[in-house]
Amino acid sequence: MDPSEARKSVPAEVRTALWAAIVLWLAVVAIVSLALHRERQQALAQAQQQARSLSAVLEESTARTFDTVDVALAGLAELMTRHNFQRHDADLRAVMGQRLQYLPTVRAIYVIGPDGRIQQDTDYPKTPDVSLADRAYFRQYLERPDLQHALSEALQSRSGHGWFVASTRRIAGPEGDFRGVVVAAVHLDTVGKLFDKLQLVSGQSMALLQTDGKLLASFPHDDAKIGQTYAQTRLFTELLPRQRAGSFTTSGPPLPFERIVSYRALDSQPLVVVLATAESTVLQGWRRAVLGAGAGLLVFTGLLAAAFVVFTQRQEQKAQALADRAAQAEASALAAANAKFRTFFEQGCFLSCVLALDGTVLEANNAGLAACGYTRADVVGARFWDCAWWRGMSASMEAVQRGFQAARAGDTFRCEAAYSMADGRQTLVDLVLSPVRSEDGEVLSVAALAVDITERKLNEERLRTLAEELRNADRLKGEFLATLSHELRNVLAPMQNGLAILERVRAGSDRAVRAQELIARQFAQLRRLIDDLLDVSRVSAGKIRLQKERVDLRDLLAGAAESAAVFMQGPRHELTTTLPDAPLCVDVDRNRLLQVMTNLLSNAAKYTPPGGHIRLSARREGQEAIVEVADDGVGIPPAAQAKVFDMFEQVSGHLSRAQGGLGIGLALVQKLVALHDGHVEAYSEGANLGSTFTICLPLAQDASLCARPESSPLLREP
Repeated sequence: MDPSEARKSVPAEVRTALWAAIVLWLAVVAIVSLALHRERQQALAQAQQQARSLSAVLEESTARTFDTVDVALAGLAELMTRHNFQRHDADLRAVMGQRLQYLPTVRAIYVIGPDGRIQQDTDYPKTPDVSLADRAYFRQYLERPDLQHALSEALQSRSGHGWFVASTRRIAGPEGDFRGVVVAAVHLDTVGKLFDKLQLVSGQSMALLQTDGKLLASFPHDDAKIGQTYAQTRLFTELLPRQRAGSFTTSGPPLPFERIVSYRALDSQPLVVVLATAESTVLQGWRRAVLGAGAGLLVFTGLLAAAFVVFTQRQEQKAQALADRAAQAEASALAAANAKFRTFFEQGCFLSCVLALDGTVLEANNAGLAACGYTRADVVGARFWDCAWWRGMSASMEAVQRGFQAARAGDTFRCEAAYSMADGRQTLVDLVLSPVRSEDGEVLSVAALAVDITERKLNEERLRTLAEELRNADRLKGEFLATLSHELRNVLAPMQNGLAILERVRAGSDRAVRAQELIARQFAQLRRLIDDLLDVSRVSAGKIRLQKERVDLRDLLAGAAESAAVFMQGPRHELTTTLPDAPLCVDVDRNRLLQVMTNLLSNAAKYTPPGGHIRLSARREGQEAIVEVADDGVGIPPAAQAKVFDMFEQVSGHLSRAQGGLGIGLALVQKLVALHDGHVEAYSEGANLGSTFTICLPLAQDASLCARPESSPLLREP
């Protein structure tokens, strides 16, 4: 079966239901997809906010811990500056022990003398005679006299108590001389216990690093990684030098999965706290929602399909019994749908879109999309220049891409671009792309506005055409006035000459009689000119009233041929009349139809060179009488045939210029024939091939009686 026939065999209601089901399914999918996308974005945003909050808490706790240690060391350094304590001094040891009680993260406090040997140590009952001169955290004070406080990297305790970091402070004498270093061994295991209090969940991890990238502590605990450096990661190479606190998403080292990272650098210590949350952990709930939505869509699809099948079966059962009514209902539904569709597209709306900085359509107004026949699902999420309305228009796509780059750079771009509607129609739009800026001038997005200017362009073209027609009408008016002046002069000059002759010759003489005949002929010509002008005016104003009577068209044509003899004698034309034997009864205004035939015969005589042949014929075709006036004259060029019945039109270069004529005869013929419910046509094979004018008139219904002319057909109502 042909596909088009198969489509026609499907009832309109079934097709409508199918499309409605498809549209409904697509709408539900679009809504669910949009909701899931929004939920995912919210989950990620919430995770980022939680990471920032936890990193802030961790930063505050870490800062408080190390700042407390630093304050305690500063106090001890100040005390030893005022008092010159000796090695193993009991009072100093007691003070250090008191300070240690308030520092839960500090395992021991000890003092290193200027020679590098331990002078006091809270970790031993008796200070051991040990030199720490080789320790980097001691040597740095010898190398940098201006150094007052420092924090070492992670160190392995020699006593086997695990990892610690040395918080140190310079001890200076009253004169500024170097007296050693006071050291607090901050146990990293106790720092790690701070992480436990934050109650992190699976997939979350925390770390304390120095600003040079070395790891001090982490959660979950992993002593094997303490002391490792992460200086080459993005955090230390790109982010931390620009901003001391922030968050970002990465899948790079040191962890091989996508995660949300929040970091904060301590203001008072060379430390950085980092919180990382695996994206898979954040999106666990979202994935469950996706599975649920998928299952729901499957159920919805099944129900929709079942409903469609049931509906189709019921329609098929009704189809045979209600065939005629269904066809009528289908036609009405299609007409209503078409009317709605036309109304939908005739609503003038602007298309407005908001574009991301990569060209993705973020938002579009429903009215503008509706005016174009598209939906949000067609455009939202797609690149603006890849949308369906530019499909197959490479020039427009390139222009839009250039305009978008200009708008993203901060400039406003405007152009006229070809635009494809959803139904395949192409229009022209005035497209404006402009940047959307923040308060500080940063380009946040790009706004696109498209206004349909197709009608405006068409109106401009119509105005140009109308102006050309007005100029042509003005030209024809000028030519008509010039021709009218010429015709009046041709009539009045002989009349003036005849009057002059009458003044000089004897009344009743041969010259006087010829002068009187000349004046009479010219007067008759003048009257015909005036009558033609008045008739054109009456016909155009609808003031002519036909006095119809039933006549035999053969008699009327014979009278017209007799009247036209005067046109044929001068140029020596041969007029042939061919009429049928049977009557041709028509209901016409005898004088007006005689005027039509006289004009056509006169026109044939003027446009035929001397010695030409003119044929007047009539015949019956069905319920119409056909009258033809044919000649072998100059003919009508193909370009002029379409305008031959226009007012004031004359074929340029023809003999009528020398033989008179205002260019209104054929226009009057067409209007008078139309008043008789007939029509007239002109045909010519080309220049110098003659022309044929054909008149078609309706025959009378009852041809039993045809009126005979009561007077000469030359008589004409003034």
